[in-house]
Amino acid sequence: MSREALKNLIELVPEQDIETLFRVIVKFVPGDIADQDEIEAIVAAKRDIEENGTVSHKDINWD
Repeated sequence: MSREALKNLIELVPEQDIETLFRVIVKFVPGDIADQDEIEAIVAAKRDIEENGTVSHKDINWD
């Protein structure tokens, strides 16, 4: 089965069933894929940690 075949099958689904089909398909879409802005932020954070290190919890004044 190809994406194109799946798209063609969707065209055959009766209009009243589209909402149900949508709800099923959405379940297969990964929710944890980072977008470009998130990837850039992760890279920047890793670079900052490499250059500046981190601060230990015991070194933070929590008062």
